[in-house]
Amino acid sequence: MSNLKKTEEKTVKLVVFLSDDERTQFKIACARSKTSMSQKAKELILSWIESEEEES
Repeated sequence: MSNLKKTEEKTVKLVVFLSDDERTQFKIACARSKTSMSQKAKELILSWIESEEEES
């Protein structure tokens, strides 16, 4: 067994309020892209953060 400690990032829950129709459309779009809603939301958020940092 290795003595190296794995660094694990703590994950937290984020709640987003959408209409039922918006959620359904997002879920369908994610399914078409073969990705989860959580993964796509994370991708979009990280992309937005990156673009905001580039602007500053």
